[in-house]
Formats: sequence, structure tokens, C-alpha cells
Amino acid sequence: MENNDLIQVLWVEDDPNVTKTFPIKAETFGLHLDPYSCWDDAKAALESDFNSWSAIILDAKCKYHRDSADNAVEFLREALDDISTICEKKGRIIPWYVLTGGSETEVSDSINDKRLKWDSDWTDEQHKKYYSKNVDNKALYERIKAHAQKSCRIQIQEMYRDVYEQLLKFNADVCEDILTILEAIHFPGFHPDFNPKYFYNPLRKALEQIFRSLGIVGIIPNTFFQNGNVNLNQCFMFVIGNPAEKLRYKHGGGGITPGHIRDMMSLIYNLGNASSHSFESSHPTELSDDEIQNYDNQIRNTGGNSRLLVFSIALQFCEILQWMNNYIKNHPDKEENRKKWVKLDGTENTLEDKDESIGVVEVHNGIYHIGNKYLLNGKTIEQRGWLGKMVRIIGKDVNKTPSAKHYPFFAYKIEPIE
Repeated sequence: MENNDLIQVLWVEDDPNVTKTFPIKAETFGLHLDPYSCWDDAKAALESDFNSWSAIILDAKCKYHRDSADNAVEFLREALDDISTICEKKGRIIPWYVLTGGSETEVSDSINDKRLKWDSDWTDEQHKKYYSKNVDNKALYERIKAHAQKSCRIQIQEMYRDVYEQLLKFNADVCEDILTILEAIHFPGFHPDFNPKYFYNPLRKALEQIFRSLGIVGIIPNTFFQNGNVNLNQCFMFVIGNPAEKLRYKHGGGGITPGHIRDMMSLIYNLGNASSHSFESSHPTELSDDEIQNYDNQIRNTGGNSRLLVFSIALQFCEILQWMNNYIKNHPDKEENRKKWVKLDGTENTLEDKDESIGVVEVHNGIYHIGNKYLLNGKTIEQRGWLGKMVRIIGKDVNKTPSAKHYPFFAYKIEPIE
């Protein structure tokens, strides 16, 4: 394979006339087509230099073995199975495409649906699974280039599948920031201007989402979350087993975090504390000069490398996220979790603490809500017939709806209480 700045494409094609002409056109699209006349040779190149390939093009009429006859059904079945196995083993998806002059029925029946992860819109628009030679070449080259430019996000979602599924439940800004850092770790070429100083505070905000999730299932008391804000210090003290002096609570079980999770949380909390904002008023690219200087001084005093530090913290956050998910799965009973709340003044937990997540669905002036804290999706309420019903809130987030901003929370997941 040539070493250049073009997008490297592994190409299985055995027609010498085609292999002489197609690469010339492809290069004008920023692609380098590296041809192999049979799948055996292409497979060896895929395995030996896996990280260099950005795409794979298969001619359906190619040979599987050097001495075998052309057979689209056998070739595609075996080649696509091999690609899937190799990519799964290596932990990265390489988009593949079928470029052929074969008959529609024979080719289509042999192409599996895994390509829909990156190429479903082609089928939606053209009503076929493959690209026709001398007809769709330009479209294919353009799509490969576009997919290569955005494929790093697809790769990250696949490499961190469990983490990604959990991030989707979080604030959209948190999800985007964590994925951006992970992309910068694995695909630095797609983030040449990545500035680590912009991401200390977002990582701190990501830790807030961890505590929000623990609060939803009753592990952290409701009073730690007021008016849509998270008391990060008090949440941290509570989960590690220290007294949360300000809010007068402690965890009766001596905390819930193992030592390594406690240390990771502490690092994120302290580094992000140089400057902190709410989601409504902050974005990574909006740090002031003074705030950036705070981070510069903080990192310089530790003798650390800001870029590597942010990368390491992001990976530690992924570990915290996995720990949180497992902990919640093992402690799903809200009432049992609340029994671990211990008030430092020795009084009983209040009725408000125990029942804040339960209320009656009401509507006033077209706004569906529970009490004066929780905004609801009116369409969902009407469809399910929950107006006037007693429900339990099991998923909430900060309310960002301008027309109903006096409700601090948006309840995105509720269940009826029979």
C-alpha cells in the first residue's frame, strides 16, 4: 500500500483494464484504490495493515481464492463474513461497498444488511444495495470520502459501545463533549485544533450527570439537587462516605464508591473546579482568558501535560460511568436506597424527601406538569391517558423550555402508580 495523504481504500478487483483506469479518477476525490485480484490477498492485507484502511470496495464477480472461478454468491458471502469477523476482533468498523456490473438479483441477495450502519441512505434513495460500474463510480467515491471524514464518530460509538449507550441518557452536551475527547484520542487527525483546556469543565459537568443518575434512583438525597443544580461537593462527600456537612446528610453504609472510583471522581472534581458554569451558560469554546489562565497555572503547577491529562480523565470518566451503571443495576430499589440516608442532626427523613418523585399529572394553560417542579410532555400524557393520574418520576433533567422555565425540571420518564 502506498504511503500518502489520500484516503486508503482496499479494493478487490481482478479486471486489469479496470484496475488501470479507476484509480486515476478516484485520486481526484482524494482516494487511493489499492487493488487485489482475489479475496485471499485482500484479506491478508486487511489483517496485516488493518488501521491504515478507511474503506473496502468489493467487485462481486471477483475470486475468493487465486485459483477459484468467479462466483458472486460465494465470494460475497465469505468476504463479508471475514470483514465482519476481522473488524469485530480489531474493535473498529471499516465501511465496505459493492461496486459491480453483475445482475441485480444475484448481487443484492448476497449483500447483508450490516452496510446499513453507514450506507442506508443510498438504498433509500436508489433502491439498491450496490453501486453499478461506470454509472455510480462518482457517487461512490464521494460517499467514501464523506464517510471517512465522519467515520471516526462511528468507530468511537462501536469501540465504546457500552459507554455510548449510557451517554445517550445524559445531557446532550455531556455526550458530545465526551465523544469529542475520545475521537481526539483515537483519531487526532480529525481534531487538529483540539484544545484540552476547554474540556476540564465539561468533564466536571459530566460528573454532575453521574450524581443526577444516582439521585434519580434514590441513592443521593433529593435536597442535593435544587432548582436544577447539582451540589457537586456535597454529592461527592456523600457517595464516598464522608459527612455532607452543608446539607446535613451522610451515607449510612459508609459510602458507595470503591477507592479507585473515589480517586477518579476527586481528580475530575478538583481539576474542573478552576472554573465552573451551568450547562445553560457554558460551552467549551466560551472560556474566558482568565479561566484559561487558571487551567494553565493549575496544570503547570502539577508538571503535567494538559492534553494527556484530559485524555486520561475522559477514560477515567468512562470507567466511572460503567461503575455507576453496574451499581444502579444492583441497587434498583429506590426505597431501600433511601434507607441509607442518615441525617446528621438525628431527625427522620422528611415526607418531602421520601415522596418528591410522586405526584398527580395536571394541566394549566396547555402546560402539563406535576406540582410546581416538573414539566411533562403533553403529547405523551394525552396518548397514554395519564392526565389526573398519580405517577412516579423515574427520569428527569434540567428544564430548558423557555415558555415554561419556571419549572426547574423536565420529567422525561414517568410511570403510573396503580
